[in-house]
Amino acid sequence: MATSNLHRYTEQEASNRMGGGGYDYVTNATVNSHVYVAIQALSVDCVISATSKDTDIWDSLSSVTLLAGQTIYGEWSAVTVADGDFAIVYRRSS
Repeated sequence: MATSNLHRYTEQEASNRMGGGGYDYVTNATVNSHVYVAIQALSVDCVISATSKDTDIWDSLSSVTLLAGQTIYGEWSAVTVADGDFAIVYRRSS
């Protein structure tokens, strides 16, 4: 089994990737005071827009619909949740 391209995360890196910095509960608003690493939809058809922190790695999102319970990962400097929708937006640990 080839493993030369695998990266083993340190404890801090793993915490950063999994929202170790806490979360924001967002509805009909934009959050932009942290770097965000995951977005989990809570409403049935949750419409999300997000500004990528590094577009060479992750695209920005514009009016993407997530189903309740779905989670997407990346690094965003701002996340907007549409009117009437609910999401948990996880912060990167500092």
